[in-house]
Amino acid sequence: MSDDASLSCHAKLARVVLANRGPLSPSEIAAEARISESDAATAMDELVEAGRAECVCGVCETREQVYALLEEAKA
Repeated sequence: MSDDASLSCHAKLARVVLANRGPLSPSEIAAEARISESDAATAMDELVEAGRAECVCGVCETREQVYALLEEAKA
């Protein structure tokens, strides 16, 4: 992934967590990566904007959005 250099550290970390454990919500990513929920949400926004992840569920039990990596971002 040559575009990783343009991602923040939190976005890179969130991408790795999603690749290993996803799909997850920002709060689950925060717990898994040991970062704040705010940082996780910002990282997910960054990954979505970069075309690396997508929201796969917006109306779950917790009413929290759940994200997954796009297939090409997993490689």
